[in-house]
Amino acid sequence: MPPTTVDEITAIRAHAASLAPGLRFAVQLGGADHREWLERIASNPVRDIVPGEVRQATLMDGKGKLRADLRVIAADAWPGLLLDVPSGGNNGGDKLLRLLDMYVIQDDVSLTDLRPTHTFVSVLGPDAAAVLQALDIEPPAALEGTGPAGSGTVGQAASSAGLLVLPSALAGTGGYDLLTPIEEVETLLGRLDQAGAAAVTLEALDIVRIERGLPWAADLDDGVIPLEAGLDGHVSITKGCYPGQEVVARILNLGQVARRLVRLEAPGQHALQAGSELLGTGDHADKPAGTLTSSAYDPSADCTRALGYVRRNSWSSGAAVVAAKPDGQVTLSVTSLADLEGGQPQ
Repeated sequence: MPPTTVDEITAIRAHAASLAPGLRFAVQLGGADHREWLERIASNPVRDIVPGEVRQATLMDGKGKLRADLRVIAADAWPGLLLDVPSGGNNGGDKLLRLLDMYVIQDDVSLTDLRPTHTFVSVLGPDAAAVLQALDIEPPAALEGTGPAGSGTVGQAASSAGLLVLPSALAGTGGYDLLTPIEEVETLLGRLDQAGAAAVTLEALDIVRIERGLPWAADLDDGVIPLEAGLDGHVSITKGCYPGQEVVARILNLGQVARRLVRLEAPGQHALQAGSELLGTGDHADKPAGTLTSSAYDPSADCTRALGYVRRNSWSSGAAVVAAKPDGQVTLSVTSLADLEGGQPQ
């Protein structure tokens, strides 16, 4: 009997699961000036990144609006630096490459899109490390603490069996992303299946990441300030100048953002549309409360969960908002990302 969506969700949450999600891709940076160039535009320091280190950062415009979320990787087997960047959304793929190229003016910097040759295969879940070790693929060592203060360091990278192995942030359940030559993807997925990692769909992964409150490209469009999405660890308040730094500093020094990303939930299955307006309840009934950005039905719990940005009077856990659907409205309970398992995504 083929696996059900519930089986796939269970594998991601409690065991091990594998897929080639196509959500992100790698860009190789080279040239004599590539570290200084990236240091000028990234929201976390990268000049001093050492081999085997993975750092989270963002690119913002001068108004503090997100242009891309990215991971910076110093890998022994790859000259220069690698960027792990989104494939989709308003700022992903080719548009992001054009943006990066626009920043290269007189710098000696090369940008190589690795999509024609490599892709990411993800092994997710608490048993992911054991699955890799069964295939003689050594996962990177666990990160001690959170790395240098204010650096954005989120993990270690390891080269093993011809693959680059990174900690995965796709599902919030632990696991690894393996940068893999395209011609080896199907063989690797087959080996992972034999080692006990259940093949899962992107649909199941989407359900789990919304449950855990992890934003993907759909939730991080070019109108979002990183602090609104809980990406506080992706931006530095001590690093030198970068686009958007003044806005971030002003928010942190003068108060807080006007809206935040939260998880929303209602019993049963509901058709909710990304971009739908959210309305308040109680004293704020029928008043604009925010915007829904993504949703998925979880058959294992018979509930619909979503992510959305809501205003201050609706962002605390236990609040409620109303969303429109084709046959009427549904009331959604709010959970702050900070109150989810593991706290806010970093």
